[in-house]
Amino acid sequence: MSKIIATGSYLPDKVVTNQALIEQTAIDSSDEWITQRTGIEQRHFATAEQTVSDLAVEAAQDLLKQVGPEVVQEIELIIVASMSSKLPTPSVASQVQRELGTKEAWAFDISGACSGFTMAVEMAEKLSRDKTSGYTLVIGAEKMSSILNFEDRGTSILFGDGAGAILIQHDGEGLEDYQSQLVSIPDPDNSICVNPDEKMTMEGRAVFNFVLRQVIPSLSNFIKTQVGTFDYLISHQANKRFFEVFAKKLNVSLDKIPANISQVANTSAASIPILLDGLVKSGDIPLTGKQKVVLVGYGAGLAWGQMSFKL
Repeated sequence: MSKIIATGSYLPDKVVTNQALIEQTAIDSSDEWITQRTGIEQRHFATAEQTVSDLAVEAAQDLLKQVGPEVVQEIELIIVASMSSKLPTPSVASQVQRELGTKEAWAFDISGACSGFTMAVEMAEKLSRDKTSGYTLVIGAEKMSSILNFEDRGTSILFGDGAGAILIQHDGEGLEDYQSQLVSIPDPDNSICVNPDEKMTMEGRAVFNFVLRQVIPSLSNFIKTQVGTFDYLISHQANKRFFEVFAKKLNVSLDKIPANISQVANTSAASIPILLDGLVKSGDIPLTGKQKVVLVGYGAGLAWGQMSFKL
């Protein structure tokens, strides 16, 4: 079976606490209010000079430290999920290929916002099934600070910057015990949107209701009918309150739903791979192929993706 053999991540050096954000932007809020409503205590922001591709490259290089240098030339597919790159072309994935020095690979981007990483994993899993050698590199990377309206309390407090990556080793078959379901539904109100002025808007209540009414019941049914028992639910980091609802609806312990939102905020397509890399580096997921994980991403579209496989 194909398998994920390495992970990596990158968080920019600049850490912005809730209080620092309030002081810098003069938004009407408080550290206590933000923490209680979202679970966020701080976030990382990239510098003005850093691009989405810079963050993606850093995460890829962190991943490549775990494997030999010869792997770089054996990467056959590079997929990057991102909603915040301001350079229409070349793709972020092509920029990653250039910076890593991979001589030949198929490189492209997916714009799926907060469910983008699950979309990218689905594409990677399907496209790499017939490859008997080589590797696929999948990255989620976002510079959300570049598209935020810092006068809007509803969005400016929620997001951070960062990137995460996984490396799939091909073996002529898909990932072990792979199950997936990806769904998009119409959103006539554009509940999450990046406007022509490149600033993000979000109808928070509509999105919250979407997760409660659509994503959670769908996830519950997916686990019940296709997955069964699992070791970890690795969720997009949107709001800490969702995890409590997940635990209740799925009848599982919160220990099975790890979170890092307090330290990194919502990093959109980067949130799942950043969290996964943290679990790998802490030893909670040793990549021995013995643990079953469920990934769930949800957001703009409106769309969500859920999948399960062994790590």
